Amino acid sequence: MRKHPALPLFQILGVPNRVVVFQRVARRPSTATELARELPIGRFAVVQHLTVLKAHGLVDAAQDGRRQVYRITPAGLAPLRAWLATYGWAQ
Repeated sequence: MRKHPALPLFQILGVPNRVVVFQRVARRPSTATELARELPIGRFAVVQHLTVLKAHGLVDAAQDGRRQVYRITPAGLAPLRAWLATYGWAQ
């Protein structure tokens, strides 16, 4: 059986705190420090989640002085959209 390209996204987004980090960044571009202030997890954990999201193309980071501002990368969700389309669910 061939592995579907969307499978890694399910594994990545299967971590509840990572989904919360992803949702916060989807609402507005943020730094790790800003996210840590809003969440019940520490900055180190936020950075770890952002690192995984970035490695899989779901977020990117832009330098703003000494800060890294994280943004959603819509193209990173393309495998998930393609998988949903096979069931007629992509809107």
